[in-house]
Amino acid sequence: MDIFMPELSATTDTSSFTLSLSMTWDENLQSGSTDFQLQVETVPPAESTTSTTKSIPTSYLGPSPNELHDIRSKAEKMNSEGCLEKFIAEYVSERKCCIKLRFQNPWDENLSTSSNIQRLEWEVLEVKIMYWIREVYCSLRHIFAYENQLSEYVFEGLGNASTAHPCFIAIVTDPLAQLLDFPEALCSCRRSPERLQKILLLYTRFSLLIAVIDYYFGASEEGKSIRVRVDSILSRLGEVVRLTLYDLEAAILGDLDKYPSSVGEIHRLTKYITKYIIYVSDNQATLEDLIVSKPLISSGNAMISELEVRELGRLTPLAAHLLWIIIILRLNLESKSKSYQDPSLTNLFMMNNVHYIVQGIRKSEVLIKMVGDYLYKLEENVQQAMSNYLKATWDPVVYCFRDEGLQVVRWCFIPCVPRNVLKDRVKKFNKLFAETYCNQKMWTVPDLSLRQEVQQSIEDKLIPTYRNYLGKLKSHIVSRKRSEKYILYSVGELEDRILELFSGPIPLDHM
Repeated sequence: MDIFMPELSATTDTSSFTLSLSMTWDENLQSGSTDFQLQVETVPPAESTTSTTKSIPTSYLGPSPNELHDIRSKAEKMNSEGCLEKFIAEYVSERKCCIKLRFQNPWDENLSTSSNIQRLEWEVLEVKIMYWIREVYCSLRHIFAYENQLSEYVFEGLGNASTAHPCFIAIVTDPLAQLLDFPEALCSCRRSPERLQKILLLYTRFSLLIAVIDYYFGASEEGKSIRVRVDSILSRLGEVVRLTLYDLEAAILGDLDKYPSSVGEIHRLTKYITKYIIYVSDNQATLEDLIVSKPLISSGNAMISELEVRELGRLTPLAAHLLWIIIILRLNLESKSKSYQDPSLTNLFMMNNVHYIVQGIRKSEVLIKMVGDYLYKLEENVQQAMSNYLKATWDPVVYCFRDEGLQVVRWCFIPCVPRNVLKDRVKKFNKLFAETYCNQKMWTVPDLSLRQEVQQSIEDKLIPTYRNYLGKLKSHIVSRKRSEKYILYSVGELEDRILELFSGPIPLDHM
């Protein structure tokens, strides 16, 4: 985007002057980069012995060297005539006009109040936040830097020693105040967990500019009010971040969705919170300065064990909050799992969801350290849920092949097993396995390695017993045709069926 302003009009009349800039913006302002440059020409050596050459930042296309020299000459002339104050007033007025023109197009004045901001969708505000970050970076690092050095060049050695800085403050105070309206208004907007990422980014970028603001505004009485306001905004943004994290904890406890998926898949809350805690851990350095108190959990809290209370107690405040979020997420998932009528699906749901949390934690070295030994407890939860699933689902199936009732009957001194018992049990197995297969083929274990582990566990539990039973059946039923009448699955076919479990519902576009 290019913004062109009128060129300097050189005149010999020292009672008034016109000073304007022609600013050329790099296209990456629109592309989202904050690392763009404003082109500026270097001030040439002045012919007057009373002026000192300074290098104006090479990032701003402004007055030509001759025009800058003329401005300096006029300042020197009016100073010698005792009219420097008049020159200062006109200089400040002109420079303020130039900056005002600069801020008319890129920034929306309607974003200066919380009432206007709250009318916008959050997706729109996210874009505005990113634009504001680029805008304030550009202003402080480039535009204000230019104005500061320009004032120093024009007024160096004129009036008292501090003439240049009050001029600079007077020029940039209004546009900076306009820029500060937006984050200040955001502090008063409704908090929501999904807003943390952009608010934290805003806080982080804003805090990085404090040193620049200190440099320009912190040392003078004129800039004191600006510095106080900046500190206040930064503090309020930090408070928004803190309260948003606390709001998330309350939101997890209050998520009362009692109808999880009918196939045991990973719940939306699990995905959201896992992504959330990874993001928080990635911003550990910033958040550890903001999160200074631990969650208020008493040892008598019925929701968690004494071990969990002790684990929370040994952690830093930020780590304690993250662990507390994980604990209450697990408790919430347990509550949701109870809505299933089938205990097998209850355990499969818990296995899938807790495993997803574990995998998320393992993606972040920082999060692994913050969670500590509780990660092993979560892994135990996964294995326990898997074990409970196997017992609830496959123990009744394997029970068909129990030794009880297969006592050897001696007929004419020839040992044999009651054939009717063998037949009845294999029939019952066929029925139970078919029902289990039909139900659980549509269930899902999204993680491939976990799915393979569950399938292998089923095979280990079922296949050896089934193979042994087939041997008994065939050895006690003489006719091969008669034995095949009852055997619906070979060992290989049974293994194939097991490998088809947990593939999940077939997508509509594949039907």
